[in-house]
Amino acid sequence: MSTVGSLNILAVDDSNTNRQLILAMLKKMGHRVTLAEDGVHALALCEECRPDLVLMDVSMPVLSGFDTVREMRRRYAGWFPILFLSAQTSNHEVLEGLHAGGDDYLFKPVNYEILQAKIHNFQIRIEQNLSLLEYHARIEEETDTARDFIKQFTALDKIHDPLVRFFLKPAENFSGDLISVARGPDNCLHVLLADSAGHGLTAALAVIPITQPFYQMTAKGFALPAIVRELNRRVREYLPLPRFVAASVLSLDPATGIVQVWNGGCPPVLLLGEGADILHRFHSRHLPLGVVAADEFDAGLEYFKVVDQAASLLMCSDGATEIDMGNGEGLGQAGLLAGTQSSSGETLFDRVQDVINGHLGGGPPLDDIALIMVDVPVIDQLASEIVLSRTKECLPGERVAGCGHGIEQSLWKFSLMLTAQQLKHLDVVPFLLNIAGQIEGGRADGKLFLVLSELFNNALDHGLLKLDSTLKNEIDGMETYFVERAARLAELELGQIFIRLDKLSCGCLKVSMKDSGDGFNFLELADIKRNVQRHGRGIALLDNMCSALQYSGNGSEVAAYVGVANSVAA
Repeated sequence: MSTVGSLNILAVDDSNTNRQLILAMLKKMGHRVTLAEDGVHALALCEECRPDLVLMDVSMPVLSGFDTVREMRRRYAGWFPILFLSAQTSNHEVLEGLHAGGDDYLFKPVNYEILQAKIHNFQIRIEQNLSLLEYHARIEEETDTARDFIKQFTALDKIHDPLVRFFLKPAENFSGDLISVARGPDNCLHVLLADSAGHGLTAALAVIPITQPFYQMTAKGFALPAIVRELNRRVREYLPLPRFVAASVLSLDPATGIVQVWNGGCPPVLLLGEGADILHRFHSRHLPLGVVAADEFDAGLEYFKVVDQAASLLMCSDGATEIDMGNGEGLGQAGLLAGTQSSSGETLFDRVQDVINGHLGGGPPLDDIALIMVDVPVIDQLASEIVLSRTKECLPGERVAGCGHGIEQSLWKFSLMLTAQQLKHLDVVPFLLNIAGQIEGGRADGKLFLVLSELFNNALDHGLLKLDSTLKNEIDGMETYFVERAARLAELELGQIFIRLDKLSCGCLKVSMKDSGDGFNFLELADIKRNVQRHGRGIALLDNMCSALQYSGNGSEVAAYVGVANSVAA
C-alpha cells in the first residue's frame, strides 16, 4: 500500500475498451494503475500489488465482480476501498454489491468528474485509516512498554512461594488488582492483595506506589502495622484525590499457625477448612488505603491461630464476588464456595478457578479479578511451642568459643535508650537490624532478627507492659492479647528500654537489653520441659539459637551472644 497522494489502483474489467478508458482517466488524475481482465486475474494481482483502491466490474466471466470482492475480503486483512462499476442500475444490484464488501457504486458509462470526486473521498478515508493505523501501532507500542514497566514493578513472575497460588484476570489490557508475596527474615509470609478503583491502565498505575515499600519493609522485618501505615502514606502522597486503593494484607507464621490480617475495603479474607467450610472471616474493618491521613489511619490487625488442622486462606478482590449471575445479582463468596462442590478440580484452588471461569463463559469480567489461596501448614500444638526454632527454618546458634566469658574485644558498639514516647511508634527490631547492616553490610539474617524480636518483645510486653502470655491460650486468645497490648502501649507514660549491640572479636554479636520493669522468673521459664504453652517458647528459642544467653538481676537484663556469618542485616 502506498502513501496517500498518488494512489495504487487495481482496475478490473473484462472489456479491453473499458480497461483502456479507465486507465486513461486514472493516469490523467495522476494515479498508478494495474489492469486485470477478470476476477481470477484480479485476485492474483491483488496479492502482488496490494492496491490502495480497487475498481471492480460486476459482470465478468469465470468469477463475477461480487464473488471476486467476497474472496478479496476473505483473503486480505486490513481495509481498502472497493468501487463497483456496472451498467446495471437496479437497487438490487447495488445492495448486493454493498453486501458483498463493496464501499460504493458507480454506474456506466463512467463520468470523469464523478469518478474523480469519489476517488478523492476515498483518499480522505484512506488518509484517516492510515492515521488510525499509525495511532493504534503507537498505542500498542506504548501499551507493551507500559506492560513491561508494570511487570517489573509487580514481579508476578517472581512469586514462587510453595504456600501460595494466585489467579489474575483483568477486565482490560491492564489489571488494577495487585498481588504481592514476600517472606520476612523470620520466614513469616506476607501477602498483599490491592484493588485500585476502576480498571485499565490508570488503575494499574495506581497500585505501583505500594509494591516497593511492601517488598522492602517485609525484607527488613517490619511488622504488618508499620507496613500498612507506609502503604497508606504512599497512596495518599502519590495518587490524586479521589483515588484510593482497597487492600487486604495478611501475615502467616508457618511455624506457629498465627495469622494476622488487615482488611481495608476488600471482601472478607476467609479461613477455610479441608471441606471449604469457613472457620473464620476476617472482615473489612478499615477504610481503603489513601482515604484518611496518617493521624487518622487505623493499622489495627485481626488475629487467629490455626492449630491441629489443615486450612487455607482465601483472599479475593470484589471483581470475583461481583460476577454477574444473569439475574442482576453478584456471585458472592457464598456462591463462589458453593460452586466448588460441583467442580472436578483436583484442589480447592482449582475448583474456585473453575467456578469463576464457568460463570465468565470465556468472556472478560466486568471488573478485574484477583484471587489468592494460601495454604496453612498443619501445626502440631506441642511442636509449635517447643521446637519452634527448627520450624522457623533458621539454623540453631553456633557455639563460638570464648563467647560469654568476658574475654572478647569489641570491634564496634552501638547503644540506644528508648522511652515510652519512642516505643509507641518505632518499629525497633528492623531499626536495629538496619543499624547492624549499615555497619556489617550484607543481607538480612533471620537468626539475628528472631533473637532481637524475642529480646525486645520480652522487654516491652512483659517488662514494661506487664502482659501475661497465658492470655494466648484462651479461645480467641491471640486477638485478646494483642488488643490488650495495643491498649497498654497507648497508655504507657513511664518506662525505658536500654539496648546495646557489640560486635566481638570472636565473631559473635552481643545483644544486651535491659528494661525498667519488675523483671520475671527466668529460671522457671527456661525449663523447656515444664513449658509446653505458648508463653514458654521465648527463652527456649533464644537458648537454642544463641552461643550464650545470660540473664542477670531480676530478669530485666539479658545478654545474648549470636553467632553471625559474613553478614547480619540488609
